[in-house]
Amino acid sequence: MPSRKRLSLLTILPAAALAAWVAFAPTGNFLAASRSQASGPGDQPGAVPGELIVKYRQPMVAAAERVVNSAVGSKEVSRANDLGVSLVAVAPGVSIEDAAQRYRSLPQVEYAEPNGIVHADMTPNDPLYSRQQWYYDEIGAPKAWDVETGKPYIIVAVLDTGVDSTHPDLKGAIWTNPGEIAGNGVDDDGNGCVDDVNGCNFMRAPASSTACATVPEPNGNIDDDDGHGTFVAGIIAARGNNGIGVIGMAPNVTIMPVKVLDCQGAGTFLEAAEGILYAAKEGANVINISFGSGADSPDSATLEQAINQAHDVYGATLIAAAGNTNDPTQHEVAAPARYPNVIAVSASDHSASGGKAPFTCWGPEVALTAPGVDIVSTVPAKFCARLGCLGGDPYASGSGTSLSTPLVSGAAALLLSSGRVSTPDQVKALLQKTALSLPDAGSKGWDGAGMIQVDKALAGKSYQLGLTALTKN
Repeated sequence: MPSRKRLSLLTILPAAALAAWVAFAPTGNFLAASRSQASGPGDQPGAVPGELIVKYRQPMVAAAERVVNSAVGSKEVSRANDLGVSLVAVAPGVSIEDAAQRYRSLPQVEYAEPNGIVHADMTPNDPLYSRQQWYYDEIGAPKAWDVETGKPYIIVAVLDTGVDSTHPDLKGAIWTNPGEIAGNGVDDDGNGCVDDVNGCNFMRAPASSTACATVPEPNGNIDDDDGHGTFVAGIIAARGNNGIGVIGMAPNVTIMPVKVLDCQGAGTFLEAAEGILYAAKEGANVINISFGSGADSPDSATLEQAINQAHDVYGATLIAAAGNTNDPTQHEVAAPARYPNVIAVSASDHSASGGKAPFTCWGPEVALTAPGVDIVSTVPAKFCARLGCLGGDPYASGSGTSLSTPLVSGAAALLLSSGRVSTPDQVKALLQKTALSLPDAGSKGWDGAGMIQVDKALAGKSYQLGLTALTKN
């Protein structure tokens, strides 16, 4: 009599179906696909060559998955248990489209999709000559700070290239995981990330270049090897009134670094999805996503699933960059900004009238806009030669929807700190209700509800849960 495991395998893969699959399997030695391989037949533009994300409707025994993978001509590279998905590498010479279709033909498979690539949405420019942070006046930040500068218990996750936790203007801003012991090489709190004392690194393989550092498994090495993540973190929470550098939008909140982009600012849908769920589970109130897919990149059910779970189950407010690839024929909002449950942010320019930044993507998914040109923030000192640091200090100027997005994330953190709102949908509704509509300039609706006005969003009565009572501010 067959064992229960054997019966389970036969139930999942009937003999006739398995035979049909094997008939399509490639012959010869299997060579695992890698992110450095050349594009293969049927590879999806904007996706990692030779990689598929596969999700089964119900958990399958490992032996059954191996049989399926072998029949398709693929091997499992890694698993994301929280998402219930497997990353597989398809053998060179096997069409990605054919492999995906073979997976999808099984009733047990919910979906099989390419592992799309996302990119940081920053457009570098020449160093800013003035350190004046002109954009804060445009969005009402100085008046807002009279009401609220942020509470340390409000956590903003920065999904990016990492964060320089030693930067002098981020001192005291970095999240600490109370359940983890530093440097012991153990996942003490069982959250799937080793030594994540200050955040987690999900870059198991480089998305853009083999020169980028990688980790064998998710771990706590959140050092910024590009500069983009530190720039974003400073826009949100650079410390104020400390006599140095710049001030962030919400200068007293906490930053949780989550590394999902490599040393050239590229990552994948799967790593982004894992980072989103990690941040949500670890208590991030706001998740800043200053990256997006290219216009030719596929949508991702995996990434959308993680977003929906973070929003619906954990109550996180997700805010993402609309993208920087606007041109006369192509301005579509990038993924994941275009997904439901995400606040998509476009960028306005440096003009007095608050016009549309020439690079910004826009469309019906855009919820809000914020200044995205000549933004000044923190950078790692080791990148000053490349980034053009101001006066030799670890600060630089840049433009992009990557930089308008953290202004909105900081505004959301101020609202949550004030107690005026408590849910993602309330954050979005209040920011939209109090936004300032900007000139269309031939692109109707490019600014969504308009430019954020943080002082107006914080106006009126607010309530907070204190240690002993409910208090009104």
